[in-house]
Amino acid sequence: MNKSNISGSYVRSSEKKKNRSGIFKVMASFAAFSLIIYSVVTIISQQVQIAKLRQEEKEINERMSEARQLNDEYSRLLSSEDEDAYMEMIAVERLGYAYPEERRFYIVEAK
Repeated sequence: MNKSNISGSYVRSSEKKKNRSGIFKVMASFAAFSLIIYSVVTIISQQVQIAKLRQEEKEINERMSEARQLNDEYSRLLSSEDEDAYMEMIAVERLGYAYPEERRFYIVEAK
C-alpha cells in the first residue's frame, strides 16, 4: 500500500470520528435540554395540583368543623333531660308558632 493512501484513509476516518462526536454532542445537548424542559413542566403541574389539593383540604376541614359543631349541639340536646324546651324552641323558631299572650309584628313594605 502506498503511504499517502494510508494517511489519507486515516485523515478520513479521523474526520468521521469528529463528525460522529459532533453529532453525539448535539444529540446529548438536545436530550439534556428536553429533560430539563420536561422536569420544569412536571414540577409546575405538580405545584398546581398541590395548591388545588390544599384548597380542597381547607374546605373539607371547614365542613368537618361545622359538622362537629352540629354533632355537639345534637349530642347536647339528646343528653338534656328537658325535651320540652327544645320542642318549644323548634315550634317558635322553625314552625312559626307563638305563645298565647305573645304578639307578633311583621314588617310590611309600603308600595
